[in-house]
Amino acid sequence: MRIEQLDPAVLEETQYVASELFPWEHEHNTALLAALFPEAHAGFLEERRLNAARFWTARFENRVVGLAGLYDYRGMPSDVWLSWYGLLPAARGRGHGGRLLDWVIRTARTEGRTVLRLWTTVEDEYRLAIQLYEKRGFAAEEYPPLPGESWRTIVMSLGLTGATPIPWQSVADRPALCGRVAPVAEAKVA
Repeated sequence: MRIEQLDPAVLEETQYVASELFPWEHEHNTALLAALFPEAHAGFLEERRLNAARFWTARFENRVVGLAGLYDYRGMPSDVWLSWYGLLPAARGRGHGGRLLDWVIRTARTEGRTVLRLWTTVEDEYRLAIQLYEKRGFAAEEYPPLPGESWRTIVMSLGLTGATPIPWQSVADRPALCGRVAPVAEAKVA
């Protein structure tokens, strides 16, 4: 598996992978564009209080099989957030997910970050990913549900210098979790 910075030549293929991994979400489409063309998507970055959205692709047998992003929130230079991380089912079970996550952790450390965070939901489809995060030392904290949510959301944090990170809910003036939207209420039939 090769990890490469997102390139416009594989944008469409990467958007397809992201939509396969996160079919109920749509922010990744704009986030991928913002990573490549930040000036054209300054509104997206501003609305989410981001300095930058950066992405890398995981390539195997000359195909994009996964992706990982890092979101840099304004006013939080020591923190970085893992975003839109995952591999297509056909690429799983070979250790690629662990290698991609380890690469992201090394990248954050190399940049001098002290905390790497992510958010996810506690559902069966994410069980193995959550186990991988926990194996790498991420600690989970419950996050309050949005109106209409029937699932549990957790924020997971990893101290990159050996120190225990401040819990996300204790961070003053924290922005909303990017990509998290309230469920659409089902229309009632009269």
